[in-house]
Amino acid sequence: MQPLYWPILRAATLVFIFASRAVSEPVQYCRFGHEDSPDATIDFCLGISTFFNSSSNNQDLYMSIHVTKSSALGWTALGTGSMMAGSLMFIVYGDPFSSELNAPAVSVRTIDGHHQPHLLSSSDTGGAEIRVVKAEWASVDSAKDNSQSKTSNGNSVSVAEVAIICYSFTKWPGSPIDMDATAQPWIWAWNKHQEFDTFADVVHLDVHEHHAETGGWGRFYVDMARAVAKDILAPLSPPIRPGVATLGAWDIPGGWSWRNSFARFHGFIMSAAFLLCFPAGVVAMRSGSSKSFRYHWILQLIASTLVLVGVAIGLLRAHKISSPHHYIGLIVALLSLVQIWLGWRHHVLFVRIKQRQWASHGHIWLGRVFLLLGWTNIITGLFLTGRGWSLISLAASYISIAAVAVSSWVWYATRQRKQRGHPQNWEEESPLYALEATRDDYFAIAPDDDDESELESSNGSSKPVKLHKSDAE
Repeated sequence: MQPLYWPILRAATLVFIFASRAVSEPVQYCRFGHEDSPDATIDFCLGISTFFNSSSNNQDLYMSIHVTKSSALGWTALGTGSMMAGSLMFIVYGDPFSSELNAPAVSVRTIDGHHQPHLLSSSDTGGAEIRVVKAEWASVDSAKDNSQSKTSNGNSVSVAEVAIICYSFTKWPGSPIDMDATAQPWIWAWNKHQEFDTFADVVHLDVHEHHAETGGWGRFYVDMARAVAKDILAPLSPPIRPGVATLGAWDIPGGWSWRNSFARFHGFIMSAAFLLCFPAGVVAMRSGSSKSFRYHWILQLIASTLVLVGVAIGLLRAHKISSPHHYIGLIVALLSLVQIWLGWRHHVLFVRIKQRQWASHGHIWLGRVFLLLGWTNIITGLFLTGRGWSLISLAASYISIAAVAVSSWVWYATRQRKQRGHPQNWEEESPLYALEATRDDYFAIAPDDDDESELESSNGSSKPVKLHKSDAE
C-alpha cells in the first residue's frame, strides 16, 4: 500500500515550486484614491523591475505606471529620490475621452530646485537613456482593475497605461538611486483641478497642493534589491497586480506603518492556525489518548477562530477582492464554517449509530483540502507583502516538512492499530461497552481502509465486542 504521505508530499512540493516563482516578481506600489467625491485623492500604481545589461555593463530600470482618471483635469507625477531637486520625474496627463483618441501625455522632466520642472534634455541625463515604450488609454474592467467602471454620476473611468525603460539608469546624475537599496525613496505629486489647452509634453503645470501624504504630494520607499530580474534576457514591462497596494514597497522606511502592522498581525494569526493549531489537532485525534477527541476539538476551535479573525482583518485591509490570495482566503473562511458543522454532525451521528458516515468522510476529506489551501495561501500572502526569498523558501520548507510529518504520523498510527490485534489481557466487558467505539474508530484522517475495524454492532450482530480496558476508559 502506498504510504499516505506521498500525495500530500507531492502537493507540498507544488506549494514549494509556487513559492520559487515569487523570487523574480517585480515590486509594486499603489495608492487607490479615485472616487467621485470631494475627498478623492491620487490613484496610481507603479511597478518596477531592474535588469543588469551586460552589453552596457549597467543597470536598466523597467517601469509600468497606471493612472486612473475620469476627466481631462489634472496631472499625476512620480519621481526618483526624496525631493524634487535632482529627481527624474514622469508626469502623466491627458483626456481619456477625447474624440481624437489621443494617447496620454507622458512628460519626462527634472529640476535643480523647488520650482517648475523642465522637459528633460540629453544634456540632463548624464548618459542614461529614457524611452517611453507604451502610452495608451484602457477602459476599466471592474473585474481586472482597481476602480469602478463608472463614477456615481455616470462618467466613465479609464486608466492611462504607461511603460518606460531607463537604460543605464545608474548614470543618472541627479538624485542618486541605489539599485541594491531595500528602502529607496520615491516621490509622488498630484493636481486634480488643472485645465489644459493642449496636452503637449512641454505644457506649463499648475502647482500641486502643499499638504503632504493626504494632499498633493508624498513619499514611498521601494526595495530595489528585490526588483532585480534574474532572467538572462531583458524582462518585459513589469505587470500591475490588481488590488495589490504594496509589494516590496512601503509608506515609510523599514515598512512599519498601520497598513503593514495589520498585514503582519493577519499573517501571524493565520500562520498560527495553519502551521500549528490545525496540524496539532490532527495529531491529537490520532494520539491514542483517552482525551484525544477533547484535545482535537479544542485545538480546531481555536484554529477556526483564528482563521475567521484573520480573514476579517484581511478584508478590512484589502482595497478590493481581486487577487488569488483574497479569493482563497474567502474560500478558507467558508470551509472553516463547513468543517465546524461537519465535525459536529459527525459527532451527533456517531453517538447514535456508532460508525462513520457521510459527515465523517466529508469532514476528513474537506479537512485535507482545507489544510492545503491554507498552506498555499500562506505562501501567496508572503508573496503579496513583498517578503524576501529567504522567508518564502523557509515557509515552504516548513510546510513541506509539516505535511510529511502529520501524514506519516497518521499512517503510523493507523498501522499500529491494525497490528495490535487482540492482546492476551483483553477482558470480557458488558454489552454496554460493546456499543462504544474505540478512539481509532471515532475519527481518522487516514484512508478509508481504516473502516475495516468499525464496530461489529453495525452489522446487526448482538454479540458483545471485546475491548481493551485502556480503550474502554
